[in-house]
Amino acid sequence: MTRLALHGGAPAVTTPHPHEPWPPPPSPDELRRLADQRLTDIGIRGNAGPIGELERAFRDALTPGRRHSVAFNSGTSAMLAAMMAVGVGPGDEVVAPVLTYHAAVSPARALGAAVRFADVELGSRCLSPEALRATITPRTRAVVVVHQWGRAAAMDEILAIARQHGVAVIEDGSHAHGSRYGGRPVGTLGDVAIFSLQANKAVYAGEGGVLVTDDDELADRAVLAGHYRDRAKADVRHPSLRAFWESGHGLKLRMSPFNAIVALGSLARFEALARQRQAALAYLNDALRESATVVPVEVPDPGDMGAWYGYKPYLTPAAVRVGRSQVVAALRAEGVEVDAPSGRLLARLPLFADDDAPWRTRTGDVPAPPADAELRDRFPHGTFLEENALSLPTFYRWPDDRGVVDQYVEAFAKVDRELDALASGPAADEREREAAVVGPAPRDAASHGR
Repeated sequence: MTRLALHGGAPAVTTPHPHEPWPPPPSPDELRRLADQRLTDIGIRGNAGPIGELERAFRDALTPGRRHSVAFNSGTSAMLAAMMAVGVGPGDEVVAPVLTYHAAVSPARALGAAVRFADVELGSRCLSPEALRATITPRTRAVVVVHQWGRAAAMDEILAIARQHGVAVIEDGSHAHGSRYGGRPVGTLGDVAIFSLQANKAVYAGEGGVLVTDDDELADRAVLAGHYRDRAKADVRHPSLRAFWESGHGLKLRMSPFNAIVALGSLARFEALARQRQAALAYLNDALRESATVVPVEVPDPGDMGAWYGYKPYLTPAAVRVGRSQVVAALRAEGVEVDAPSGRLLARLPLFADDDAPWRTRTGDVPAPPADAELRDRFPHGTFLEENALSLPTFYRWPDDRGVVDQYVEAFAKVDRELDALASGPAADEREREAAVVGPAPRDAASHGR
């Protein structure tokens, strides 16, 4: 029987790292357009040129049927604009999933609102409708629904709960370009939606974001949240809002034309990338169905997954007993690019620890998060995933990646066969020291920014 590389055997994965080089190289046309833009106009003039072109192309390709799209300098800015558009402010609450990227909800704190977290579903990793129902209060102004890792949330149930309580629904499709829910594109289901175009996203601009909505007034308010003068004068139609055209609402959150050109290039390649990533990860997911180490990602319909954003299986009960740090060490020794996902429960972050404006906190005062026992009680799925999920590459060069994916499957098979031996390895405290020495993988540490 083949020995684990951790115990002196030969590694299963011989393909040199990195296994997910990103981003793909630019096309000659993208480079030409960037150079031409530098020579002709480096300014931002409303949504003229590549910015308006991107807004239209993004809307038509990924959220068909939506009438309004507005570009911003980041997904975080787009989320801020969405929250401003639906009226989030001091005294309000925003409900969000407890396990996602902080920028999906951190703009609420900048607006003086409190954040109330709800647990996620174990299978989808998205906001649990049951937990949402238990978390909404009369102060709730909006719910943020993150389509986590490319999987669409349970939108029918979430929308029904939100409508019952008169709460706005903001979709965050930053992980889910091209994903669908019941055949409908994500970003077309809630009141307003945002997408990040950060460098690691499937459609990327380097930095950037797009907001989409079908609501005329929300679109006007979103424009004023980060734009003014030319753009506001041309686009804002609501009489009481048009009075703000010269200044907007005081912020400048506009996208650069250079970022728009990069985004247009990635959008043009998106369909081919999505097909290849779907094929690669469906193959890997199917190959791990019988794994004794991990539970593959739950995908009701592979065609609804868009381009994915992360491949994050979680440990089986047998592997939980071994411990994640030991499993990660064994897989890394086999040559697998693997890590624990970088995000913690958001309820652990000082930003969300109390309702006061965080920038007014006195030097030396750090708000204390809830105790671990309370977090486990309130967020059982979130804490389980925080402690037991893995992060693997999202292969996208299919079928060229077939060889390395097969090597990953063999690496998992080796670990499957030796789980008992791993369980009798270092004690828990030794494993934790070992994990600290190993440290996070650079690829994953940079993969969650918005």
